[in-house]
Amino acid sequence: MVMGEAIRTTIEEVWAHKLRSALTLVGVVLGTMAVVFMVSLIEAVKVEVWRGIETLGLDEVMFVSAAQPRTPIDGKRAHLSNGLRREDAEALTTGTDLISAAAPVAFSQQVIAWGDLSQSIRLYGTTPAYAEVLDRGVERGRYLTDYDILRKRRVAVLGHELSDEIFGARDPVGQWVRIANHRFEVVGVGSRMGNDFVDDDFSQREMEGATIPLTTLHNLFAEDQRVPIVVVRVAGTDGLSGIFEFLRNRLWRQHHRVEDFEIENVAAEILEAEEQIDDQLRGWTVVLFSISGISLVVGGVGIFSVLQISLAERMYEVGLRKSIGAEDRDILSQFLVEAVFLSAIGAALGLGLALLLCAALGPNFEAGLPVSRFAVGLAVLFAVGVGLVAGFYPSLRASRLTPVEALRG
Repeated sequence: MVMGEAIRTTIEEVWAHKLRSALTLVGVVLGTMAVVFMVSLIEAVKVEVWRGIETLGLDEVMFVSAAQPRTPIDGKRAHLSNGLRREDAEALTTGTDLISAAAPVAFSQQVIAWGDLSQSIRLYGTTPAYAEVLDRGVERGRYLTDYDILRKRRVAVLGHELSDEIFGARDPVGQWVRIANHRFEVVGVGSRMGNDFVDDDFSQREMEGATIPLTTLHNLFAEDQRVPIVVVRVAGTDGLSGIFEFLRNRLWRQHHRVEDFEIENVAAEILEAEEQIDDQLRGWTVVLFSISGISLVVGGVGIFSVLQISLAERMYEVGLRKSIGAEDRDILSQFLVEAVFLSAIGAALGLGLALLLCAALGPNFEAGLPVSRFAVGLAVLFAVGVGLVAGFYPSLRASRLTPVEALRG
Protein backbone atom coordinates (compact mmCIF):
# COMPACT_ATOMS: atom_id res chain seq x y z
CA MET A 1 0.00 0.00 0.00
CA VAL A 2 2.84 2.39 0.88
CA MET A 3 4.64 1.68 -2.44
CA GLY A 4 1.39 2.03 -4.38
CA GLU A 5 0.74 5.40 -2.77
CA ALA A 6 4.28 6.50 -3.57
CA ILE A 7 3.82 5.58 -7.23
CA ARG A 8 0.45 7.36 -7.36
CA THR A 9 1.79 10.59 -5.90
CA THR A 10 4.82 10.39 -8.18
CA ILE A 11 2.64 10.17 -11.29
CA GLU A 12 0.53 13.10 -10.04
CA GLU A 13 3.64 15.18 -9.36
CA VAL A 14 5.18 14.44 -12.78
CA TRP A 15 1.89 15.19 -14.55
CA ALA A 16 1.36 18.39 -12.59
CA HIS A 17 4.76 19.72 -13.72
CA LYS A 18 4.99 18.36 -17.26
CA LEU A 19 7.43 20.93 -18.64
CA ARG A 20 9.78 20.69 -15.68
CA SER A 21 9.71 16.88 -15.80
CA ALA A 22 10.31 16.88 -19.56
CA LEU A 23 13.33 19.17 -19.25
CA THR A 24 14.64 16.96 -16.46
CA LEU A 25 14.37 13.90 -18.69
CA VAL A 26 16.40 15.37 -21.58
CA GLY A 27 19.76 14.36 -20.11
CA VAL A 28 18.61 10.84 -19.26
CA VAL A 29 16.95 10.38 -22.67
CA LEU A 30 20.01 11.54 -24.61
CA GLY A 31 22.39 9.60 -22.36
CA THR A 32 20.46 6.33 -22.72
CA MET A 33 20.10 6.81 -26.47
CA ALA A 34 23.81 7.57 -26.83
CA VAL A 35 24.93 4.56 -24.78
CA VAL A 36 22.72 2.11 -26.70
CA PHE A 37 23.51 3.56 -30.12
CA MET A 38 27.25 4.00 -29.57
CA VAL A 39 27.79 0.50 -28.20
CA SER A 40 25.65 -0.98 -30.99
CA LEU A 41 27.63 1.05 -33.53
CA ILE A 42 30.96 -0.19 -32.18
CA GLU A 43 29.69 -3.80 -32.23
CA ALA A 44 28.54 -3.37 -35.84
CA VAL A 45 31.91 -1.87 -36.81
CA LYS A 46 33.67 -4.82 -35.17
CA VAL A 47 31.59 -7.26 -37.22
CA GLU A 48 32.37 -5.32 -40.41
CA VAL A 49 36.10 -5.11 -39.64
CA TRP A 50 36.52 -8.82 -38.81
CA ARG A 51 34.37 -9.84 -41.78
CA GLY A 52 36.44 -7.61 -44.06
CA ILE A 53 39.71 -9.07 -42.76
CA GLU A 54 38.36 -12.59 -43.21
CA THR A 55 37.35 -12.00 -46.83
CA LEU A 56 40.86 -10.79 -47.68
CA GLY A 57 42.04 -14.36 -47.05
CA LEU A 58 45.44 -13.34 -45.67
CA ASP A 59 45.26 -14.74 -42.13
CA GLU A 60 47.41 -17.86 -42.83
CA VAL A 61 49.30 -16.70 -45.91
CA MET A 62 52.92 -16.02 -46.81
CA PHE A 63 54.11 -14.35 -50.00
CA VAL A 64 57.25 -15.55 -51.78
CA SER A 65 58.47 -13.04 -54.33
CA ALA A 66 61.34 -13.13 -56.81
CA ALA A 67 64.31 -10.98 -55.84
CA GLN A 68 67.88 -10.23 -56.80
CA PRO A 69 70.57 -12.40 -55.08
CA ARG A 70 71.34 -10.99 -51.65
CA THR A 71 75.09 -11.60 -51.41
CA PRO A 72 78.03 -11.48 -53.84
CA ILE A 73 78.32 -15.26 -53.56
CA ASP A 74 74.64 -15.67 -54.52
CA GLY A 75 75.26 -13.28 -57.40
CA LYS A 76 78.02 -15.45 -58.77
CA ARG A 77 75.88 -18.56 -58.39
CA ALA A 78 72.73 -16.93 -59.82
CA HIS A 79 73.03 -18.84 -63.10
CA LEU A 80 72.41 -22.09 -61.17
CA SER A 81 68.88 -21.01 -60.24
CA ASN A 82 65.96 -21.06 -62.65
CA GLY A 83 64.20 -18.38 -60.61
CA LEU A 84 60.74 -18.59 -59.12
CA ARG A 85 58.54 -20.96 -61.13
CA ARG A 86 55.34 -22.94 -61.06
CA GLU A 87 57.35 -26.02 -60.07
CA ASP A 88 58.38 -24.27 -56.82
CA ALA A 89 54.75 -23.99 -55.74
CA GLU A 90 54.15 -27.68 -56.48
CA ALA A 91 57.30 -28.74 -54.60
CA LEU A 92 56.44 -26.69 -51.48
CA THR A 93 53.40 -28.84 -50.67
CA THR A 94 55.18 -32.16 -51.23
CA GLY A 95 56.11 -34.26 -48.22
CA THR A 96 55.08 -31.76 -45.51
CA ASP A 97 52.06 -30.93 -43.37
CA LEU A 98 53.22 -27.37 -42.72
CA ILE A 99 52.10 -26.03 -46.10
CA SER A 100 48.49 -26.74 -47.07
CA ALA A 101 48.52 -25.09 -50.51
CA ALA A 102 50.71 -22.96 -52.78
CA ALA A 103 49.95 -21.14 -56.02
CA PRO A 104 52.18 -19.33 -58.50
CA VAL A 105 50.98 -15.94 -59.75
CA ALA A 106 52.11 -13.96 -62.80
CA PHE A 107 50.89 -10.54 -63.94
CA SER A 108 50.43 -8.72 -67.20
CA GLN A 109 48.93 -5.32 -67.96
CA GLN A 110 46.50 -5.69 -70.86
CA VAL A 111 43.43 -4.06 -72.40
CA ILE A 112 40.09 -5.84 -72.06
CA ALA A 113 37.24 -5.01 -74.43
CA TRP A 114 33.57 -5.97 -74.75
CA GLY A 115 31.40 -4.26 -77.32
CA ASP A 116 32.29 -0.57 -77.33
CA LEU A 117 33.78 -0.69 -73.83
CA SER A 118 37.47 -1.16 -73.18
CA GLN A 119 39.92 -0.47 -70.38
CA SER A 120 43.38 -1.38 -69.15
CA ILE A 121 43.45 -4.01 -66.42
CA ARG A 122 45.90 -6.14 -64.48
CA LEU A 123 45.73 -9.70 -65.73
CA TYR A 124 46.42 -12.46 -63.20
CA GLY A 125 47.75 -15.82 -64.33
CA THR A 126 47.51 -18.55 -61.72
CA THR A 127 46.30 -22.07 -60.91
CA PRO A 128 43.19 -23.45 -59.14
CA ALA A 129 45.24 -23.60 -55.91
CA TYR A 130 45.10 -19.80 -55.78
CA ALA A 131 41.44 -19.99 -54.70
CA GLU A 132 42.40 -22.34 -51.86
CA VAL A 133 45.37 -20.26 -50.70
CA LEU A 134 43.53 -16.93 -50.55
CA ASP A 135 40.06 -18.39 -49.95
CA ARG A 136 38.70 -16.92 -53.16
CA GLY A 137 35.15 -17.66 -54.22
CA VAL A 138 32.99 -16.84 -57.21
CA GLU A 139 29.83 -14.80 -57.22
CA ARG A 140 28.75 -16.34 -60.50
CA GLY A 141 29.96 -19.20 -62.66
CA ARG A 142 33.08 -21.11 -61.64
CA TYR A 143 36.77 -20.69 -60.92
CA LEU A 144 39.72 -22.05 -62.91
CA THR A 145 40.20 -25.81 -63.14
CA ASP A 146 43.14 -28.14 -63.72
CA TYR A 147 41.75 -28.83 -67.19
CA ASP A 148 42.00 -25.10 -67.99
CA ILE A 149 45.66 -25.19 -66.96
CA LEU A 150 46.44 -28.38 -68.87
CA ARG A 151 44.79 -27.27 -72.11
CA LYS A 152 45.90 -23.62 -71.85
CA ARG A 153 42.29 -22.61 -72.31
CA ARG A 154 41.37 -19.01 -72.98
CA VAL A 155 38.95 -18.57 -70.12
CA ALA A 156 38.75 -15.74 -67.60
CA VAL A 157 37.32 -15.06 -64.16
CA LEU A 158 36.46 -11.37 -63.96
CA GLY A 159 36.98 -9.37 -60.80
CA HIS A 160 33.86 -8.21 -58.99
CA GLU A 161 34.30 -4.52 -59.83
CA LEU A 162 35.50 -5.15 -63.39
CA SER A 163 32.35 -7.17 -64.08
CA ASP A 164 30.16 -4.33 -62.77
CA GLU A 165 31.98 -1.76 -64.89
CA ILE A 166 31.80 -3.73 -68.14
CA PHE A 167 28.58 -5.71 -67.90
CA GLY A 168 26.61 -3.83 -65.25
CA ALA A 169 23.56 -5.88 -64.20
CA ARG A 170 23.97 -8.35 -67.10
CA ASP A 171 25.29 -11.84 -66.42
CA PRO A 172 28.79 -12.02 -67.97
CA VAL A 173 29.15 -15.81 -67.63
CA GLY A 174 29.27 -17.33 -71.11
CA GLN A 175 30.10 -14.00 -72.76
CA TRP A 176 33.26 -13.49 -74.83
CA VAL A 177 35.64 -10.64 -74.15
CA ARG A 178 38.80 -9.57 -75.95
CA ILE A 179 42.01 -9.36 -73.97
CA ALA A 180 44.70 -7.76 -76.11
CA ASN A 181 44.12 -9.51 -79.47
CA HIS A 182 42.71 -12.74 -78.07
CA ARG A 183 39.14 -13.84 -77.34
CA PHE A 184 38.43 -15.22 -73.87
CA GLU A 185 35.29 -16.83 -72.53
CA VAL A 186 34.08 -15.46 -69.19
CA VAL A 187 33.52 -18.50 -66.95
CA GLY A 188 33.06 -16.75 -63.62
CA VAL A 189 32.90 -13.55 -61.57
CA GLY A 190 34.95 -13.32 -58.39
CA SER A 191 33.38 -12.52 -55.02
CA ARG A 192 33.76 -9.13 -53.41
CA MET A 193 36.69 -8.86 -51.00
CA GLY A 194 37.00 -6.51 -48.06
CA ASN A 195 34.48 -3.75 -47.38
CA ASP A 196 34.31 -0.03 -46.56
CA PHE A 197 36.21 -0.60 -43.32
CA VAL A 198 38.90 -3.03 -44.47
CA ASP A 199 40.63 -3.14 -47.82
CA ASP A 200 44.10 -3.64 -49.30
CA ASP A 201 45.70 -2.76 -52.62
CA PHE A 202 46.32 -6.36 -53.68
CA SER A 203 42.68 -7.41 -53.29
CA GLN A 204 41.39 -4.16 -54.76
CA ARG A 205 43.47 -4.58 -57.92
CA GLU A 206 42.31 -8.19 -58.15
CA MET A 207 38.65 -7.09 -58.07
CA GLU A 208 39.45 -4.57 -60.82
CA GLY A 209 41.27 -7.16 -62.96
CA ALA A 210 40.76 -10.62 -64.43
CA THR A 211 42.24 -14.05 -63.70
CA ILE A 212 43.25 -16.54 -66.39
CA PRO A 213 45.15 -19.86 -66.37
CA LEU A 214 48.88 -19.39 -65.72
CA THR A 215 49.77 -21.53 -68.72
CA THR A 216 47.63 -19.32 -70.95
CA LEU A 217 49.28 -16.16 -69.69
CA HIS A 218 52.74 -17.64 -70.22
CA ASN A 219 51.78 -18.80 -73.69
CA LEU A 220 50.27 -15.50 -74.85
CA PHE A 221 51.79 -12.68 -72.82
CA ALA A 222 55.07 -13.78 -71.19
CA GLU A 223 58.60 -14.27 -72.46
CA ASP A 224 59.57 -17.05 -70.01
CA GLN A 225 58.05 -19.38 -67.44
CA ARG A 226 59.11 -17.45 -64.36
CA VAL A 227 56.58 -15.98 -61.92
CA PRO A 228 57.03 -12.93 -59.67
CA ILE A 229 55.06 -14.34 -56.73
CA VAL A 230 54.10 -17.63 -55.11
CA VAL A 231 51.36 -17.36 -52.49
CA VAL A 232 51.49 -19.97 -49.74
CA ARG A 233 48.88 -21.02 -47.17
CA VAL A 234 50.34 -22.45 -43.98
CA ALA A 235 48.61 -25.11 -41.92
CA GLY A 236 47.74 -22.91 -38.93
CA THR A 237 49.37 -19.87 -37.34
CA ASP A 238 51.11 -21.70 -34.50
CA GLY A 239 54.88 -21.64 -34.88
CA LEU A 240 54.97 -19.18 -37.77
CA SER A 241 58.68 -18.50 -37.30
CA GLY A 242 59.44 -22.23 -37.71
CA ILE A 243 57.27 -22.45 -40.84
CA PHE A 244 59.04 -19.37 -42.21
CA GLU A 245 62.44 -21.04 -41.81
CA PHE A 246 61.16 -24.30 -43.32
CA LEU A 247 59.87 -22.42 -46.34
CA ARG A 248 63.13 -20.51 -46.75
CA ASN A 249 65.29 -23.63 -46.51
CA ARG A 250 63.19 -25.62 -48.96
CA LEU A 251 63.21 -22.85 -51.55
CA TRP A 252 66.94 -22.36 -51.00
CA ARG A 253 67.55 -26.03 -51.84
CA GLN A 254 65.22 -25.92 -54.85
CA HIS A 255 67.14 -22.90 -56.19
CA HIS A 256 70.47 -24.72 -55.82
CA ARG A 257 71.44 -22.74 -52.71
CA VAL A 258 70.84 -19.38 -54.34
CA GLU A 259 68.67 -17.03 -52.30
CA ASP A 260 67.03 -15.12 -55.12
CA PHE A 261 63.69 -14.76 -53.38
CA GLU A 262 62.06 -12.93 -50.47
CA ILE A 263 59.43 -14.24 -48.07
CA GLU A 264 56.84 -11.92 -46.56
CA ASN A 265 55.22 -13.34 -43.45
CA VAL A 266 51.77 -11.87 -44.10
CA ALA A 267 50.14 -14.21 -41.55
CA ALA A 268 52.22 -12.73 -38.72
CA GLU A 269 51.50 -9.20 -39.94
CA ILE A 270 47.77 -9.93 -40.01
CA LEU A 271 47.85 -11.31 -36.46
CA GLU A 272 49.67 -8.19 -35.27
CA ALA A 273 47.23 -5.94 -37.14
CA GLU A 274 44.25 -7.78 -35.64
CA GLU A 275 45.62 -7.20 -32.13
CA GLN A 276 46.10 -3.50 -32.86
CA ILE A 277 42.62 -3.18 -34.34
CA ASP A 278 41.12 -4.98 -31.35
CA ASP A 279 42.91 -2.60 -28.95
CA GLN A 280 41.72 0.43 -30.94
CA LEU A 281 38.11 -0.76 -31.01
CA ARG A 282 38.23 -1.49 -27.30
CA GLY A 283 39.58 1.99 -26.67
CA TRP A 284 36.88 3.59 -28.81
CA THR A 285 34.24 1.62 -26.91
CA VAL A 286 35.49 3.03 -23.60
CA VAL A 287 35.74 6.58 -24.99
CA LEU A 288 32.28 6.59 -26.58
CA PHE A 289 30.68 4.99 -23.55
CA SER A 290 32.32 7.58 -21.29
CA ILE A 291 31.04 10.43 -23.47
CA SER A 292 27.56 8.92 -23.44
CA GLY A 293 27.74 8.39 -19.68
CA ILE A 294 28.34 12.11 -19.18
CA SER A 295 24.85 12.80 -20.55
CA LEU A 296 23.41 10.39 -18.01
CA VAL A 297 25.32 12.11 -15.22
CA VAL A 298 23.96 15.46 -16.42
CA GLY A 299 20.50 13.90 -16.34
CA GLY A 300 21.17 12.79 -12.76
CA VAL A 301 22.03 16.37 -11.81
CA GLY A 302 18.71 17.45 -13.30
CA ILE A 303 16.83 14.84 -11.26
CA PHE A 304 18.66 15.98 -8.12
CA SER A 305 17.71 19.62 -8.77
CA VAL A 306 14.07 18.77 -9.49
CA LEU A 307 13.74 16.74 -6.29
CA GLN A 308 15.25 19.60 -4.30
CA ILE A 309 12.69 21.96 -5.80
CA SER A 310 9.92 19.40 -5.28
CA LEU A 311 10.92 19.03 -1.64
CA ALA A 312 10.76 22.79 -1.09
CA GLU A 313 7.31 22.94 -2.70
CA ARG A 314 5.95 19.93 -0.80
CA MET A 315 7.39 20.70 2.62
CA TYR A 316 3.93 21.22 4.10
CA GLU A 317 2.76 17.91 2.61
CA VAL A 318 5.73 16.09 4.20
CA GLY A 319 4.99 17.68 7.59
CA LEU A 320 1.32 16.77 7.35
CA ARG A 321 2.12 13.15 6.46
CA LYS A 322 4.54 12.83 9.35
CA SER A 323 2.13 14.42 11.81
CA ILE A 324 -0.50 11.76 11.03
CA GLY A 325 1.93 8.85 11.44
CA ALA A 326 4.07 8.52 8.32
CA GLU A 327 7.49 7.07 9.12
CA ASP A 328 10.85 8.17 7.75
CA ARG A 329 11.04 5.20 5.36
CA ASP A 330 7.64 6.15 3.89
CA ILE A 331 8.84 9.65 3.02
CA LEU A 332 12.18 8.25 1.79
CA SER A 333 10.48 5.74 -0.50
CA GLN A 334 8.10 8.37 -1.84
CA PHE A 335 10.89 10.64 -3.11
CA LEU A 336 13.12 7.75 -4.22
CA VAL A 337 10.27 6.29 -6.27
CA GLU A 338 9.83 9.67 -7.93
CA ALA A 339 13.56 9.81 -8.82
CA VAL A 340 13.64 6.25 -10.17
CA PHE A 341 10.35 6.77 -12.03
CA LEU A 342 11.74 9.84 -13.80
CA SER A 343 14.96 8.05 -14.79
CA ALA A 344 13.02 4.96 -15.93
CA ILE A 345 10.81 7.08 -18.19
CA GLY A 346 13.89 8.78 -19.61
CA ALA A 347 15.58 5.40 -20.17
CA ALA A 348 12.51 4.05 -21.99
CA LEU A 349 12.29 7.11 -24.26
CA GLY A 350 16.04 7.01 -24.94
CA LEU A 351 15.86 3.32 -25.77
CA GLY A 352 13.03 3.97 -28.21
CA LEU A 353 15.01 6.72 -29.96
CA ALA A 354 18.08 4.46 -30.12
CA LEU A 355 16.01 1.69 -31.75
CA LEU A 356 14.69 4.12 -34.36
CA LEU A 357 18.20 5.44 -35.03
CA CYS A 358 19.66 1.94 -35.42
CA ALA A 359 16.83 0.96 -37.76
CA ALA A 360 17.36 4.10 -39.86
CA LEU A 361 21.14 3.69 -40.18
CA GLY A 362 21.18 -0.12 -40.37
CA PRO A 363 21.03 -0.26 -44.21
CA ASN A 364 24.42 1.52 -44.32
CA PHE A 365 26.08 -1.58 -42.83
CA GLU A 366 26.37 -4.93 -44.59
CA ALA A 367 25.47 -6.78 -41.38
CA GLY A 368 22.89 -4.16 -40.37
CA LEU A 369 23.01 -2.30 -37.07
CA PRO A 370 21.56 -4.73 -34.52
CA VAL A 371 20.85 -3.35 -31.08
CA SER A 372 23.21 -4.82 -28.50
CA ARG A 373 21.35 -6.47 -25.62
CA PHE A 374 24.34 -5.74 -23.44
CA ALA A 375 24.10 -2.04 -24.37
CA VAL A 376 20.36 -1.97 -23.60
CA GLY A 377 20.80 -3.60 -20.20
CA LEU A 378 23.80 -1.44 -19.36
CA ALA A 379 22.10 1.80 -20.39
CA VAL A 380 18.87 1.08 -18.49
CA LEU A 381 20.69 -0.03 -15.34
CA PHE A 382 23.00 2.97 -15.53
CA ALA A 383 20.09 5.38 -16.05
CA VAL A 384 18.06 3.94 -13.18
CA GLY A 385 21.19 3.84 -11.01
CA VAL A 386 21.93 7.49 -11.74
CA GLY A 387 18.35 8.40 -10.83
CA LEU A 388 18.62 6.40 -7.62
CA VAL A 389 21.89 8.04 -6.60
CA ALA A 390 20.74 11.52 -7.58
CA GLY A 391 17.49 11.15 -5.65
CA PHE A 392 18.97 9.63 -2.53
CA TYR A 393 20.13 12.84 -0.79
CA PRO A 394 16.91 14.83 -1.34
CA SER A 395 14.88 11.79 -0.26
CA LEU A 396 17.01 11.26 2.83
CA ARG A 397 16.78 14.95 3.71
CA ALA A 398 12.99 14.89 3.37
CA SER A 399 12.69 11.75 5.50
CA ARG A 400 14.71 13.26 8.37
CA LEU A 401 12.60 16.38 8.69
CA THR A 402 10.53 16.60 11.87
CA PRO A 403 6.81 17.42 11.51
CA VAL A 404 7.40 20.87 13.06
CA GLU A 405 10.30 21.69 10.68
CA ALA A 406 8.34 20.52 7.67
CA LEU A 407 5.14 22.40 8.59
CA ARG A 408 7.12 25.53 9.37
CA GLY A 409 8.90 25.24 6.00
